[in-house]
This record gives sequence, structure tokens and C-alpha cells, in this order.
Amino acid sequence: MFARSTRRPQWIHSGVIASLLFASASSHAQHSEHDIPRHDSLRGGSQLYDIMKQGELEGRFRLYNMLTVNEGTPSDYHAVAFGGTLGFTSQRWHGVRFKLSGGYTFDLATSDLTVLDPVTGVANRYEIGLYDVNDPRHTNDLAYLHEFQLDLLSRRRTTQVVLGKQEINSPFLNPQDGRMHPSLFEGVWAKHRYGRGTLLQGGWFYRVAPRGASEWYLVEESMAVFPVGRNVFGEGSVHGEHLESAGIFALNVKKPLSKAVDITVWNLHTENVFNSALVQVDAGNRDAKWSLSGMAIKQDAARHRGQTNDSLLFMPASEGSWAFSGRLRNVLGRFRWQLNYTRITAHGRYLMPREWGRDPFFTFLPRERNEGAGDVHAASLNLIWRTEKGLRLQLDGGIYRLPEIVDPRLNKYAMPSYTQFDVNAQYQFRGGWQGLAVQLLVLAKLPLDDHLTAKQSIHKVDMLHADLILNYLF
Repeated sequence: MFARSTRRPQWIHSGVIASLLFASASSHAQHSEHDIPRHDSLRGGSQLYDIMKQGELEGRFRLYNMLTVNEGTPSDYHAVAFGGTLGFTSQRWHGVRFKLSGGYTFDLATSDLTVLDPVTGVANRYEIGLYDVNDPRHTNDLAYLHEFQLDLLSRRRTTQVVLGKQEINSPFLNPQDGRMHPSLFEGVWAKHRYGRGTLLQGGWFYRVAPRGASEWYLVEESMAVFPVGRNVFGEGSVHGEHLESAGIFALNVKKPLSKAVDITVWNLHTENVFNSALVQVDAGNRDAKWSLSGMAIKQDAARHRGQTNDSLLFMPASEGSWAFSGRLRNVLGRFRWQLNYTRITAHGRYLMPREWGRDPFFTFLPRERNEGAGDVHAASLNLIWRTEKGLRLQLDGGIYRLPEIVDPRLNKYAMPSYTQFDVNAQYQFRGGWQGLAVQLLVLAKLPLDDHLTAKQSIHKVDMLHADLILNYLF
């Protein structure tokens, strides 16, 4: 796997931790994500020293237990990791606030991830994501800079600009927080709210910290941190060695068309690589008895400078794709069901670096994606039940018909067609245990095709996967 970034020296890790300890020592108030800063010099006579002194400490502890059982002779894997984040957020001073946070991970009991499966010669897929996918030996004492930013808010609170390292939650760029830390992005992001509910936001990112890694990468480097699959000619992709890009440019407009109908438009342009445009229409809000949502995604290769050989590009000039996804939802009190369908046409493969976020499709289920495939038919059903006491139980079932695994033009990762079933239970404690949450995810993936070899199925189908996660937020 390609990565031009060099590992940070140990003194940088120590410096991050020391900075966080200093920040926490200067903070006397705990943080809630719903808190509004109590002091802002735009509304009073606060001084800079007071704004920093009255800042807020926030953090998270996470204990992650993961198990993967492969059918037959291939290896099974387990991992137990502990870690978290610790951060400091100042109060606002003339509309500006400062935020710094860092993360750490320790291996408590994990399979030897440096050893390839003796039957298939395939490396571990899931458990390695709790640590560092670029170095299976690096499972202990992981430390990384999480967020480091300035946040500017206008006097009327209609415009916000964030500069630096930050979380972004969008269809193409999102935290995908299913490991020890989320995916993060560095750059500038701005939001502006107009009257009547219209939101305009956008920005530019030039570095990415993918989940499952402990480094910050330039955008072109980040596109090859995870396994890259095959190019359209069936050869191992090597685009990571040849990409050059000025970064990711994203723009979003969300506007209500009526009281019950919203339209959302996204455009993500990775300079010198590719462009993805999304249009989504939502009829009915989440609490409406019936609601309907639909999206369309169009992808095209960007005008390319430098390397022009199709076999060396992330998205060849001749390649593009169309994808459509829809959802019908019915809410019955504390219970709801959702019926979903996705179609990726045979024009080409839907491509989006897995380091940047999960699939935006309504048929997405945990631990698998349809990124890298074309000519896909997918359907899923979600049954979701919530209680007044903090329990959320979700049952999912899906069927995913993909192209033949021998067709690299439409199946980048040689993923077989499959069915998936999962149970996802989450409970948030209250009272004296407020801040503690537990999640249990158990899923099975079964092949729709017969006669797969062990190498074709390991970590993909004929497998059981389970996660038990404890989170404590403060």
C-alpha cells in the first residue's frame, strides 16, 4: 500500500499529549455537544485570558471488541482495543474559538495481524482497521492529532467558517466512525444559512486522516492508504504512485421546496482526478408517517494533467458512472421500517476513495460497500425500534447482486454477489451513568454464487462478524 508520508517522530506524539494535558489542566467545565458557549466577547466584555480559562474539556473512552469467523479453513481473527480522545475547546472571543484534540489507541488482546492467512495468503481486513492499516506491527501506543482548528462565527450566527483539522459529515466525506477514530479532513469549510431554511456550505481540503490509520496524508496519498483493488484491465491498481491533486473541493446547497419537500445538491471535485455530483429529494421529514427519498449520482473523470495512461489513473478518462438510490419509510410510533433500493448502471464503476467515507446509498449496511462496482442491483429492509429508556434495536437484511468477480471493468475488488443480515443493538445509559453507551453488532454475509474458492470468499462472504463497543463521552 502506497503512502509517501513518513511516520511522525516520537517527540511529536509526546508533544500532542503534552499539549492536551496542558489544555485539560486549564479547563474547569465539562463539555456537552449541545452546549452553547456561555461567554462571547461579541456579547460582553470578556478578555482573551478568561475565554481560554473558561474553556471546556471533552473526551471519549472506547473499548472495542471485534471478532471475525470465516467459514472453513481460513483463519479467524479477534481484537480488543482501548483508546479515546481528549480535547479542549475555548469559549468564543470576538466570534472566534480554538479547538485542539488528540487520540490514542492501545492493543489489549489481538490476533497477530502481521501473519497472512496460511490457506489463502490474504491479509486481515477488519481488525487491522482498529490500529494502523499501513503497519500491522503498529498496534500499541498509537497517538495522533485529531482536531486542530479555528472556528469563526458571525455576529448573527448565520455564517460559520472552520479552518484546520475537522470532522465533516456529508454523503461523500464523512467520519464513518466504526473503528477507534473517525476519518478527518484538513482545510477550510464554511456554512451560511439563508432565510426560510436554505443552507449553503462548501470548502477545500488538502489533507485527510483516514480511520484505521495514524497519519495525516495529502489528498492524493490518502487515496491509496487502503487496498486499491484492480484497474479496468485486471491489473493491480497503482494510481497511488502517480496521482497529483490540489485537493478536494466540495459545494452543497439544501433548500426546502415546500413544507414537506427538500432538495439537496452536492458536488465534489477532486482536482485532476474525478468529479461526483449528487441530487437528492426528500418528501416528508423523519417524523412523518410516510416519507420518500431518492438520489442520483453522476461521476466523471476530471480533465487530467500529467499521466494519461488509463492503467495508472484512479478513474480513466473514458470511465464514468451513474447511480440511483431510493428509500420508502413508514413510522409507526416508536417503530419504523425502511425499504431501500440502489441501482449502479453498467456504464462504469462507482468510485470513491474508501478512506474518505462510507457509501451514500440507502442500501448501505455495516462492514460492506458497493464502491468499486458497476451494474449493481441492491435491495434492503431495515426494521428499527426505539424505547423510552434509551434502547435502539435495528434488524437489517439485504441482497446485493454484483457483476462476476472475473470482470475487472465492473468489479474492482472481485466482490461476489451476497446477502447480508445483521442485528444492531444500542443502549444509552441515563442517570448516574449518563455518557456511557454500549453497542452490539452481529452480522452474517452469505454468497449468492456457488463454487467460490476460499481466497475469493475470505473476509467477503461465508463469514460471521461481531462487534461489542463501549463508549463513554464526557
